[in-house]
Amino acid sequence: MTEWEIDGDGPLCPVCGIEMLADGVDTAEGLESCHRCPRCKLVVVV
Repeated sequence: MTEWEIDGDGPLCPVCGIEMLADGVDTAEGLESCHRCPRCKLVVVV
């Protein structure tokens, strides 16, 4: 089992196809929910 193994809960990264993980990111408006790709580090704010 790798750290990037897909379990079916998150969306797939549009860049590399690995499952994205739920996370939080600091923005100018405070903490926002996001999905973060563990491989290419792409962050998508949701």
